Amino acid sequence: MNPKTFISLSVLGSLLAVSAQADLAFSLTPAAQTDVGSNEVVFTGTLINTSLTQNLFLNDIQFNFTGVATNWLAGDTNSFFQNVPGILLPGETYSDVVFGITVTPTTPPGQYFGTVSIQGGTNIFAATNLASPMFEISLPPVAMSATRSGTNLVLSWPSPPGGFALQQNADLTTTNWETVTNTPIPTNGQNQVILAPITGNQFYRLNYP
Repeated sequence: MNPKTFISLSVLGSLLAVSAQADLAFSLTPAAQTDVGSNEVVFTGTLINTSLTQNLFLNDIQFNFTGVATNWLAGDTNSFFQNVPGILLPGETYSDVVFGITVTPTTPPGQYFGTVSIQGGTNIFAATNLASPMFEISLPPVAMSATRSGTNLVLSWPSPPGGFALQQNADLTTTNWETVTNTPIPTNGQNQVILAPITGNQFYRLNYP
């Protein structure tokens, strides 16, 4: 056999093996979400097995959080294993819930970033990172509302997030903010503080320590 012919066939076989490898196209819809008053943010997405010949095994999911997000967020792997099929057939598409991110009740407002990686390959033991899109969760500042109940003033704000202290000040030209000692009462997903009638001006704010 001509040595050059032998080498050419070997390289060709290698190229065919690579082209038959199962690959994953993974997109989040949307990749950035805003959340208020929830302990979990659910992300939906589309997973596509781009191979036309190989089954694609989706064996695991991993999360990597950026900066302060590591202190407040956690990935919910149960959402992945309960919803996403373990195998995508050649050319098959899955579009629905992919994963959830748990937000602790005391997470302060801000923007949080992370990366989700789906691991797998052409068998149940594969642990290759198939795709790793980024995601973002925005927690806006908590808004406080004021209503009347008889002669009392009722102040309300969402819970979660938690960790906020209600403060008062009779003069906005000073920094003499004092923490209100009334204990908030959880009511229908809201924290409520009932205040007796007051004389003069009084201003209130929510402060995160």
